[in-house]
Amino acid sequence: MPTEKNWSLTFSYWRPMRLDWYITTEVLGTFVGSGVFIIFILLMFQALRLMDFFVIHGASGLIILKMAFFMAIAFLPIVLPLAFLISVLVGFSRFSSDSELVAMKACGISMPRIAAGLMVPAILVSALTLKLTLTWVPWGEASFKRAEGRLGSSRAVTAIREGTFTTGFFDLLVFADKVDTAANRLHRVFIFDEREQNNPLVYVAREAEIIPIKTNSELGASAMFDLYEGSMHHSQLETRLYEKMDFETYHLYLKIDDAKDSNGFYRPPSIPQGELLELIRTSSPDEFYGREWRGEYHRRFAVAMTPMIFVLLGIGFGTFRFRSAKAGAIVTGFVIVTIYWVVQLMGTAALQKGTLTAPYAMQLPNLIMLALGAFSFYRSTW
Repeated sequence: MPTEKNWSLTFSYWRPMRLDWYITTEVLGTFVGSGVFIIFILLMFQALRLMDFFVIHGASGLIILKMAFFMAIAFLPIVLPLAFLISVLVGFSRFSSDSELVAMKACGISMPRIAAGLMVPAILVSALTLKLTLTWVPWGEASFKRAEGRLGSSRAVTAIREGTFTTGFFDLLVFADKVDTAANRLHRVFIFDEREQNNPLVYVAREAEIIPIKTNSELGASAMFDLYEGSMHHSQLETRLYEKMDFETYHLYLKIDDAKDSNGFYRPPSIPQGELLELIRTSSPDEFYGREWRGEYHRRFAVAMTPMIFVLLGIGFGTFRFRSAKAGAIVTGFVIVTIYWVVQLMGTAALQKGTLTAPYAMQLPNLIMLALGAFSFYRSTW
């Protein structure tokens, strides 16, 4: 037969556990809605880009939805910590406005004990964010670039205007007397190829067609210019020799590297974790791209740590009284995250200049947010 003392111990054990569950469900309920809302807002900023694929390149609605999905995957490492911060702010703003925090403290439950219960969902969000940055985001970026490259190469003919010289078309100068966008064909074509400056080539053809082709690269795409019934002209500037070659069919390859920057390097978020580690191993920290690879490696782990820091910030700022709990919490969340990313940009600039090493540069916003969170959390405890 349990004694009164045993019942008291059992109740005192389960009461904080039930309180943790109550706070967690309150926070996670807002977390899902906040995440969907933020993704929707971010995709709205990309609406013109997606409509460009639909109007100019003639992409189907299914392809547009697929590309929007890849974009959403790339946004998630930003969305999840921000949504978690907003959910904590909204939850504790309501607890404060309804005097539930006063009741919790009156029952002898301290703010550090309340915060400890939120660390479990914070760790789960951190683990999911880390999984995204290490695996899913590079996959999403690569998939988006492949789809964009295939779409661009299949409908690249739309960039060419009839009867005018088109510059910058895969680094070629192209003239077409007639453009058939439906069949992706050009008629009576003149092409000046100066991609090799010491070896310029001129192509004249009765007809041309742009055909997308597969590549072994996960981050790039290629296309092929098929020329029919024409000739290639080559003039060697040093020897002053002129060459002409007639052809029935000629394949002119067009390389598309949308996932690379102007110097031919892959953008850091697009690189899978294994390849990133190999790039770090084969590069020097004294080189610009060596610092870039190391910065991306530490940035992925730094971003994954933010939900645990946002627990302190959310509780500290959430206990302030807002006229509207949700509106005030959302604005506060966006301000905090904006400050975070500004500091991260400053750290990235310092890393690129060699002023700070990669671990310090990428952890700089976390250190600042941790100090701000500790101060605000300390003010909320009384």
